Amino acid sequence: MNIKKTICALLACLMAVCCALPALAASAVSASAAKAITITPAFSEGVTLEYEASAMSLNCSEVYGLLRVEKSKALTLTAYFAEGWTYNATYTNFFRAHSEKVTVADGADGSKIFTLNAEKGDLFTKDELLAVGIYATPESLPKLEINASVAFSQITKTEWVTADFKLTLGTKEFASGDYEGTGFVKGRGNTSWGQPKKPYSIKLDAKASLLDIPKTKKYAIVPSYSDPSLIRNYVAYKSGLSLEGIDYVPKCEFVDVYLNGTYNGIYLLVERVAIESNKIDIEDATAEELTGGYLIEKDINGKIDFTNDLWFDCPYWANPSKDYFVLKDPDVEDSELWSRMRSYLTGYMQSLHNAVMGSSEEPYTKYVDVSSWIDFIIVQELSKNIDGNLKTSCYMFKAAQDDKLYMTAPWDFDLAFGNPATTWNNASSQHNDYSDCPDAQSTSDFMVINSSCPWFDTLYDDHEEFRAALCERYTAYRADMIPSMLALMDYAGAYLSAASVANDAKWNTDFNSGVTALRTWLTSRIEWLDGQWRTDQEEIDLDFALNAAGGTLHFDTSNYAFTGVTADGRIAAVSGNTGVHNSKSTITLTLDMQAGETLSFNYKVSSETNYDFLTVTVNGTQIVRKSGAVSWTSCTYTAQTSGSYTFIWEYSKDRGVSTGSDCAWVDEVSWSGQPQITLLGDADCSGEVDFVDISLMYLFLYGESGLTQQGLLNADYDGDGTVTFTDITYISLGLIGD
Repeated sequence: MNIKKTICALLACLMAVCCALPALAASAVSASAAKAITITPAFSEGVTLEYEASAMSLNCSEVYGLLRVEKSKALTLTAYFAEGWTYNATYTNFFRAHSEKVTVADGADGSKIFTLNAEKGDLFTKDELLAVGIYATPESLPKLEINASVAFSQITKTEWVTADFKLTLGTKEFASGDYEGTGFVKGRGNTSWGQPKKPYSIKLDAKASLLDIPKTKKYAIVPSYSDPSLIRNYVAYKSGLSLEGIDYVPKCEFVDVYLNGTYNGIYLLVERVAIESNKIDIEDATAEELTGGYLIEKDINGKIDFTNDLWFDCPYWANPSKDYFVLKDPDVEDSELWSRMRSYLTGYMQSLHNAVMGSSEEPYTKYVDVSSWIDFIIVQELSKNIDGNLKTSCYMFKAAQDDKLYMTAPWDFDLAFGNPATTWNNASSQHNDYSDCPDAQSTSDFMVINSSCPWFDTLYDDHEEFRAALCERYTAYRADMIPSMLALMDYAGAYLSAASVANDAKWNTDFNSGVTALRTWLTSRIEWLDGQWRTDQEEIDLDFALNAAGGTLHFDTSNYAFTGVTADGRIAAVSGNTGVHNSKSTITLTLDMQAGETLSFNYKVSSETNYDFLTVTVNGTQIVRKSGAVSWTSCTYTAQTSGSYTFIWEYSKDRGVSTGSDCAWVDEVSWSGQPQITLLGDADCSGEVDFVDISLMYLFLYGESGLTQQGLLNADYDGDGTVTFTDITYISLGLIGD
């Protein structure tokens, strides 16, 4: 477009529309970015909420993905609690990030009245609004009693032992009710079997629904001994029910377990993965139909019983222990049939491998069910599951007359979500690229998209269409499934709060600290993945991100540049060298300051303590040096003499290890001597307001031209935080003297 011709045309039209300015002003209101955002609070069993929908609505505009309140308002609701349920203040999330604006008052009959006093200009994340929830704690959990025919110290992983089972409901109601029955029990697990609080498999004599889990004979009780929060598996399984591409995710509920009459703590009762009509609904392969279906688990040497398990070779060897597959279903007892199936499956997996790795003429899409593989990768990366890179406890199935391999049944997340007990990685100098396998605790880096899983790594790196589809799916999950994971932590925390006291006492754990650490870790992990995969994020101007409100300072960045991000309900700048060893990310600002003037800023750090630092210097003199976990902190520097001052913010990494989010944030930079050059209406910052400013604003609104940061501030005539046709109306009225 010829801008000069456009400006002339707009100027010619301007006087013609002046007589219609009142109508223009009226239509401009509807064009504003502000809109009503209605919050729908979640609530647990035992809670009843009472509020008007209009009372939980905020008028907000959107600024770089954050919601900014455009009209002050008090949001109020009342919560009532049923008999047997107690309000849980620790896990209730009524705008937790804005707790200073929240009041909770006691109402009649034990109710609680919650009020948020939102003020114009307040910023909220969408996740924060979706996570609002009022939760209660039950007096008791369901009680599962297992009375085995031998002492539990004599139970092994290889032999089933007869047992009686009794399940008694606690405070929470389940339609399936109480249960009594008989069956068998044996040990399960690998590393977990060697721990004091052991896991067990259950096989009932007859199918039954326990705690509303669909009828089955096959259950497991998972102790989560390595998980101080007890809820890692629960959060993964419950949120996984919303996955679009994976049809089956195990159902589960919490129980208090008693073994031969002795309390053994909180367990997760979960259905075992199997080919069944209400689980993985495919027909078993037979001698007549070798092409499927098969339920397969990816496994490694050290976990496999090479004498009794139905195992076959994996076509790659990337993990520290040699890779294998194990056939879980069907259970083949005929050795001749197993030999035929083994030959078929080995050849099938080799063909899949060749297609994925590009060593055959066949496309990978012949063998890969893209939708389920994408979902599987997203779940494993969200949790940063060290076993989720097709190492172990990874399930997949193949159906008859179908060449595709489907990922299914996400399983075993005890060591995921940054669990501090996970102190190793999947690097192997002999079999894969040692340098690209990250630790399991930091919130940065890809855990399953690296050389420890050649299939995922190749699909992501070499196939743009696969990577684009993954990013699109992740972006869709950011609107619902991922925020629900954060809310589930509060729900489960409240649900287990009372029962966890006895479990903590028995196993010397700290449930509440575990949940808090888990929530903090996942929030940071989501922020990192957003930077890799979200397709709906607008690039944030660095100056806008760093300046305090109304500021016009200009910053330079280099060496893995700082970028603008939304974090902790604010717009800030984050260092760009996450995971890059022996590197620096810097911001530079040079000012001519008078004696007594100040420069203030906020910063936050999440790094390897005593090794990776945020350092701030002024003319070479250090004023800040921080590492480890540092929450938002303010710093003010005062100029002692008049002169030139160069401020440098630098996040530096040493030669190894990434911990936490592995970055630093800077925000709210404010100079007391900053000149105020705000001239309302001066969109081109020329020092005067004229029709050229109006024309430039028209071009901006129609996407034909940009405005500088100062120009945006000047063009926002009505001060609502956005540039709209309303601002043009007001400026035009001023120019024609109306």
